[in-house]
Amino acid sequence: MTTATRPHDSQPALSHARPDRRRFVEVIVMGFVGSVMMVVWGWGSPDAGMPEQVRLSGVAVAASGVVGLSAMIIAWLRSRKLVGVRLLTVVAWSVPLLAAPPLLSQDGWAYAAQGWVLAQGMDPYTVPQGMAGVLGQAVDTPWRGTTAVYPPGSLWIQAAMVTIAHADPLWSVLLMRVPALVGAALMFWAVPQLARYADVDSDRALWLAVCCPLTILCVIGGMHNDGLQVGVSLVALVVTIRLTLSGRGWLGLVAGGVIVGLAGTVKQPGVLAGVGVVALVHVNAVRHGSHRWPTRHCWSALCVRTAAAAVPALAVFGGISAIRGLGLGWLNSTAGNPVSVTSDSPIALVVQVLRGSGGIPLDQMVGPATAISLVLTIAAMVWCWGRWGPVPPVGRRNDAVGQLGSPLRLQAGVIIAFVVFGASLQPWYLIGALAMVASVQLRRTHRDVITAGVVAVVILTYLQWYWSPYVCLPLVIVGYLIVWKIPKARAFVTAAR
Repeated sequence: MTTATRPHDSQPALSHARPDRRRFVEVIVMGFVGSVMMVVWGWGSPDAGMPEQVRLSGVAVAASGVVGLSAMIIAWLRSRKLVGVRLLTVVAWSVPLLAAPPLLSQDGWAYAAQGWVLAQGMDPYTVPQGMAGVLGQAVDTPWRGTTAVYPPGSLWIQAAMVTIAHADPLWSVLLMRVPALVGAALMFWAVPQLARYADVDSDRALWLAVCCPLTILCVIGGMHNDGLQVGVSLVALVVTIRLTLSGRGWLGLVAGGVIVGLAGTVKQPGVLAGVGVVALVHVNAVRHGSHRWPTRHCWSALCVRTAAAAVPALAVFGGISAIRGLGLGWLNSTAGNPVSVTSDSPIALVVQVLRGSGGIPLDQMVGPATAISLVLTIAAMVWCWGRWGPVPPVGRRNDAVGQLGSPLRLQAGVIIAFVVFGASLQPWYLIGALAMVASVQLRRTHRDVITAGVVAVVILTYLQWYWSPYVCLPLVIVGYLIVWKIPKARAFVTAAR
């Protein structure tokens, strides 16, 4: 367990502050009203992109979204110093969203369509999403002719929601919010425990990672399965920590591996939590063990621990994948490839530029782009392990100590590497990285940069409903830099006031 040091944070702990009742009422009401206005915007803007004809009603709907989003951002920023009320704020700001269609993305309709296909006894890995009747017609255009890209665990959850809704189109998509709510609840439970393990203010971690508009609007509003995947991944880390600290490290590896396998069946990045599981157990064993082999800082012990976590993870992933023979169908060539659509990923942006200006056919770039993404991601993860992971000494010298590193920082770095160098990057992909970064020690400046970044990403998410990343990304980046150069604006956006 990490020792209690706060060399970079001279501010008193927020846990000793008392809630300001007036501000509490203000942020609850402001966030609630903002959430209601986002619901109005969602029903009034069913299709992404700018409308062909600008009408007064459309302007009013867009204004509702702008005001609602602004209200939620301001309420979140002003709630930072309100300690002990995180659950109330999350609930108050989320309740209106339960009646909203999928917000800021049409992925919820794709989930419902995939669930409908599986519930009808067909294979979502061979039947295109557009074939799912009414639900299929609501899927975003680039994905209608493609098959499912998610692992079987996610598909079975989606099929269960459709079955409960009796395949009613509206209720089927609204029930896709149920697993998202479960994911948000798991995040709310796990983040404070990870923060306490790293000797970080748990209330502040909750505020930054779970109570922020990015998480509320994209997980609960947008229904993204990233929320459930992140929640389950964080649970794997917490369970591993608890078992390890109680002297049952090997059981922690097995239990953590099982939960990592479950996270991976929800969405593929869930398997990355295995890195943190292994590092947590190995570092704790070396710090608190003897000179016997199981607790020595050596490569053989590290490899055995890796296998002890990987075997149950693979067993769970493989077992769920084997149900009804779905297997690894998400790897089929018919599945939608993230490189083929415009996103915030640097690699995807380059592909789209070459496609548009260079006239290079897309099918000729998908393979190389995916390969480059894979190489860069692996290289970045290896660097993260060398920077924050346990690195046993080389050789048999008695005075060699190697490096133990910081498991949670390693986990955060691995997730960030996956997000940045992936072939696709959507704003909600950052939620897992945000949860881990919020759970480690940060300098005040770094915390401010991240807080302002959350605001920028939320605004980017809204803008990209209307315009492509080519337009939105430069606008948001320039706006971020301008705000950062203005002291009063920076103080407000970083929640310092």
